[in-house]
Amino acid sequence: MDVFRVVHLDELAENHAYRVVLEDQPILLTKISGEPHAVADTCPHNGASLSEGVIKDGCVTCPWHFWRFSLHDGERQGRPEVQIQVYGTRLTADNWVEIEVPPPAIERSLREVLLEHARQGREQTD
Repeated sequence: MDVFRVVHLDELAENHAYRVVLEDQPILLTKISGEPHAVADTCPHNGASLSEGVIKDGCVTCPWHFWRFSLHDGERQGRPEVQIQVYGTRLTADNWVEIEVPPPAIERSLREVLLEHARQGREQTD
């Protein structure tokens, strides 16, 4: 897990979305009740930037199709099986916001995917 120092807490406005990109991952950063929260900035429905949406009552609303996601656990309201990534945040002793970001997933080649599929098929027939 990589940790990035992003912004001083005093620079974050309450319930206002800020977009940052860390490790090629777009992230929505906000402050709720004085605490920083960070989630994926991409709606899983159609790829909209959630940082362009409205933050209210601990949720962000997608600006395209109005899906609402909790900024605490990433769950879509009314459909908890749909989620967005939640990133760990912490404050330093001097109130800098840090975000914990996992390394980006390594994309596998088509060859690797097909070989894995073939191996799984072989294991099921044995």
